[in-house]
Amino acid sequence: MFSRLTPRPAATSLLVRRLATATHATPSSWRNPTPSSEFTVTDTHGFLPSRDPLAVLPTYFDKLTDTLTSMPMILSDGTPGLLHSGRLGEHIEHNLPLYDVDFIFDHRILTALHRDYSMLASAYLLEPSDIQFRLTRTYGLGRRILPRNIAQPLATVSARLGASPFLEHSAFTMYNYRRVDPSAPLDADNLEPIRGFSGCPAERSYVKAHVAAAQHSAQMVRASLAMLQAVGQDERAEFTAALVQYAEAMGRANRELSAVRAPGEYASFRTFLGGTRHQPMFPAGVLYEGVEENSGYRGFLGVAQASSPVASLSTHLFQLASLSPQGSLPCHPGVDALRPENFRSFLGHISQQAANHPIQSYALRDARSAAAYLSAIDQVLAYRFRQWANLRDSLPVHAERNHPVFREYFDVQTRHIRDIAQLVIRTHANIDSEMLQSKVRAQAGDAAYRAEGIRRSLERLLDDREAAPLPVSMIAY
Repeated sequence: MFSRLTPRPAATSLLVRRLATATHATPSSWRNPTPSSEFTVTDTHGFLPSRDPLAVLPTYFDKLTDTLTSMPMILSDGTPGLLHSGRLGEHIEHNLPLYDVDFIFDHRILTALHRDYSMLASAYLLEPSDIQFRLTRTYGLGRRILPRNIAQPLATVSARLGASPFLEHSAFTMYNYRRVDPSAPLDADNLEPIRGFSGCPAERSYVKAHVAAAQHSAQMVRASLAMLQAVGQDERAEFTAALVQYAEAMGRANRELSAVRAPGEYASFRTFLGGTRHQPMFPAGVLYEGVEENSGYRGFLGVAQASSPVASLSTHLFQLASLSPQGSLPCHPGVDALRPENFRSFLGHISQQAANHPIQSYALRDARSAAAYLSAIDQVLAYRFRQWANLRDSLPVHAERNHPVFREYFDVQTRHIRDIAQLVIRTHANIDSEMLQSKVRAQAGDAAYRAEGIRRSLERLLDDREAAPLPVSMIAY
């Protein structure tokens, strides 16, 4: 991509060795505090689980499995499921046993149970909201009490994993896939979700695309640690090479997310990705029956607010929160708190290291490093802009546009994406283009041009909330 940055063959092997071992180097060395967890962070699998998710629960949980299998609106055979007819709540209250999970300590089973119970909790709590949305295109109130046959096992499993007792992004996506061919790679065509809310193509595409994209997070982890170490040790060539690797991995993740799409059906499962904290569906939060009667109602951010850990990594690594410190950004403490324990530790480590070794200021001291930095931020903008566009074009946002909670959240996200676009433009303006090869100079100019288009569009939208949706070509970026 940046041909003048390509080292000589002898140097290439040295850079590869350094990047490959950077996970264990100082000052950017890092270890998973809970290595037995299914979710560790390494330079071999990134944010994906250390082994493929457990797709089939032990037979002891057959009635839980039966409930989850019959839950989606459209079942695998095309017939309506419990959520389609609004019968899930009644089914859970009358047919789901209160399982004893105190004897379970195997992390793989615990992680699968956390996925299943947290998805069941979201479906149960938000079923009334989804019914009203399908009828009126407005959200009503969700259920305010989570019954003990979900709340108690979920609380026990979550405590044992060090996780929150609510659905989070990694549970819904990265621990929710099975390979069609167990021996084949994690390509989207070789993946199927284990659980679902709607059962529609858009939901399957959402899960498959995020898993396929996350396979490139291993290179992001390796490159992020390598570039932080390079800043600390003032190793310019290694720093630039790591930035290029990060940008390339982000580019591949963006292509995975762009390739798997099923427009128009996001609203069929978007309701169940909502949270119980600061949401109009849950003005007082949720009471976990048999767990927290004495501590009152609790609220958690949902999958729709939490986003992917890849977004948090980029935000921490490049200190993007400083652009827009207000609101629920990808590295907001309430968002990162919903991630697996090792993810929280890793992202905290990256945040601390980035504060001690700022990447932007080091990159801008050299034209080639600055061009590589610009390429990385351009890919981050593409990633975050796609997330924003899904939010903008989802039916719930249009239906609830004037609700103050949704309106404030949407405006915060819009300003943040605009600010990232402005960062790309400022970075391009500070690069000494004469020091770059013509191809690299042209790529930097293209990135700035795209960013300027986004900035103008979002400025117009902030001025006029009823502005027309962005064209599909722009959303695809």
